[in-house]
Amino acid sequence: MPVPVPDDAGLTFIGKIHTPWTDRMECPRQGRKDGPVCRIEIFEPWVAGLKGIEQYETLEVLYWLDKSRRDLVLQSPKSDGEARGTFSLRSPVRPNPIGTSLVKFVKLEGNTVFVQGLDCLDGTPLIDLKPDHCNFTPLAPPQKGDFETA
Repeated sequence: MPVPVPDDAGLTFIGKIHTPWTDRMECPRQGRKDGPVCRIEIFEPWVAGLKGIEQYETLEVLYWLDKSRRDLVLQSPKSDGEARGTFSLRSPVRPNPIGTSLVKFVKLEGNTVFVQGLDCLDGTPLIDLKPDHCNFTPLAPPQKGDFETA
């Protein structure tokens, strides 16, 4: 399908991911926590944002799949002629090619986070890095949410 003109979300790439894979056919379809150690390089001025990250054994990595097509709504992942909708798949081919992986934290050295469990190509732009939401306890006191009435 034709890709519409983007309504820019204003994303800023905060780093770059370094993995052993340079070709999509070599890249694993899903990351494994016992996979190779990969590096997530954080750019200035975002390096200070890494403070405290070593407290978490699992991180969520969000990245921009810059080599992916963006024009398929239906795909046949098994190449069997049976099409499925893009939103029912974890395919990198999406209208907004955002990848996400839960990875095992290995270590932090300067502006580089070492992790296991990635499934993206070398040089992939980094969108965000967060503690796994299942293992994160909010640090701020509870607040009245927008959904509540006064």
